[in-house]
Amino acid sequence: MKCCDITAGMLREPIEIQQQSITVGVGGARDISYTKRADVRGMVKPLSGSERLYADRLDATTRYRVVIRYRSDIVESDRLIIRSKAYQIRFINNMEFRDKFLEIDLDGGVAT
Repeated sequence: MKCCDITAGMLREPIEIQQQSITVGVGGARDISYTKRADVRGMVKPLSGSERLYADRLDATTRYRVVIRYRSDIVESDRLIIRSKAYQIRFINNMEFRDKFLEIDLDGGVAT
């Protein structure tokens, strides 16, 4: 998909961007928490899904691609919340390097 193919009407799914915060507790244990950075609208497309048996447990993973308006403050350690589910960011693509839209690949169903 090209940057000029996207219209405002295609960005209709509400998405919350959360920023990762790491604090070090007593004894050096790391505590990861997330705080809300922004609410945006985007286009969500499913890419793939799979299941695997790991340590006698069935794990399901999903992969999505999200398109949102360009933001310079998003990094791969952030996560997106879509319909109350958390998705880990795997790749951020500034479409055609035009600073108009970001194409973000997400993984769901995995440890964040």
